[in-house]
Amino acid sequence: DMRYSPPPLAKGPHMFVQLFEKRVGLVLRWFSLWTDRQRKHLLHSLLAQCTSSQLKYCRDLLIETLPVTRVDFTTVLPRFLSLYVLSFLSPRDLSSAAQVCWNWRVLAEQDCLWVSRCVPKGWFLPYNPAEKEYGAWKKHYVSCVSTLDWLTPRELLYALPDPSLTSCTTPLLSSLSCV
Repeated sequence: DMRYSPPPLAKGPHMFVQLFEKRVGLVLRWFSLWTDRQRKHLLHSLLAQCTSSQLKYCRDLLIETLPVTRVDFTTVLPRFLSLYVLSFLSPRDLSSAAQVCWNWRVLAEQDCLWVSRCVPKGWFLPYNPAEKEYGAWKKHYVSCVSTLDWLTPRELLYALPDPSLTSCTTPLLSSLSCV
């Protein structure tokens, strides 16, 4: 039956190029009619069939085509907003952020971020920092935390009273529930 045969093409080496181009056009027409989910499924299936060389080509094409969206927020936002964002980090995370790059270190060691962590604990600087002194409150926080007498979970376990005792004898441990 002639209805299902491909259209006649020119003979010679251009025949395969013409056939390929017609089929690409057909797939693109179908693609334009599909839903977002169907398009993503096709893209996923195509990428699964690609070699690493072809995947690298796709990656390079996407990097070239799409605008860069990964921008360091500290370079885009005003300084006070960057400090506001950093104010939500824990002291440990702030210290890690200071290791990202020079700009983040300058922000993460600002006194305004560390004063709010020291003063509620009653840790005040024993001196007035010089106008150009950098990171005095962070240094003070680290110093104060390092002098605390923390119990590790193992030490806490051994510090608990013997369960066979009926009452707690140590005032420090009396706040813990006793058996």
